[in-house]
Amino acid sequence: MSLTLRQLEVFVAVARSGSLAEAAARVNLSAPAASVALRNLETLSGGPLFIRAGRGLRLNDRGRRLLVGAEGLVTGAREWLDSARGGPDSLSGQLRLGCSMTIGNYCMPALLARFRTQMPAVSILMRITNSGEVAAGLREGTVDLGLVESEEIPADLDAEHWADDLMVVVAPAGHPLSKRGLLSPRDLAGQHWLIREPGSGTLGVTRALLAKIPGVAGTTEWASVEALMRGVENGMGLAVLSSHAVEDKLASGSLVALPMRRAIRRHFYLLTYPGQHASTLASAFRTWLRHNRPERRPSPKPPGAAPV
Repeated sequence: MSLTLRQLEVFVAVARSGSLAEAAARVNLSAPAASVALRNLETLSGGPLFIRAGRGLRLNDRGRRLLVGAEGLVTGAREWLDSARGGPDSLSGQLRLGCSMTIGNYCMPALLARFRTQMPAVSILMRITNSGEVAAGLREGTVDLGLVESEEIPADLDAEHWADDLMVVVAPAGHPLSKRGLLSPRDLAGQHWLIREPGSGTLGVTRALLAKIPGVAGTTEWASVEALMRGVENGMGLAVLSSHAVEDKLASGSLVALPMRRAIRRHFYLLTYPGQHASTLASAFRTWLRHNRPERRPSPKPPGAAPV
């Protein structure tokens, strides 16, 4: 018995969905054929890869350890096939992206400019909204691929960790806290905060920080990152924002980043809807994104700190 790409595809699909029937549909096999492929792979690999619980399957320790390698082999095989068929630049059609505001406004322009040089025949329709609306677009079939920063991923969507994002606490230029050293949440007591609206990935990070602060003076909600930053510039309060969003404001000096003792980080995710068949173009773009991520931003340093 030989190892086949189809066996690995079934393994990866079952790992992502937790269901043999759903996995079979994703790889265009019947459920019995998918079951045979998975059983043969377990025999070849030397043991079970899943814990069977009723009709569901979840990875055991062996399965989790072997999944990364299997995903790499499947992705590599698809990339090879794309190359054999004429390469990525032979693709055409419309790609519908749903991006949360931070990713869409501050990360994707540079990435898409690079992508277009490699796939000039692709037309891109990008919808920029909050993370909750991106999820809705995937379910409705109006979005091929979602990119969000929310940690609250709906259970009916598939999420793949794409990149990390450094969050910074920002204040207006000249704020008294900007002259202090490394700050803890306790040092932020008594401040007013500007926050994003429900459905925003940034709101979740802000709430997590505010829960650690002993005494918040109040909050003002904004549905726009740009408007929120202008509010901070005008002295309305502090905010927690992505380092990608505030980069230009920090460089100009209109905002300052307050250095925190513990860095605040979150994840960016690629989202797909299991019930939606991914087009060749969407699959190719997702593969491209795995090798092309936003540049990481350094953590802010306290006043007088030596450059790294």
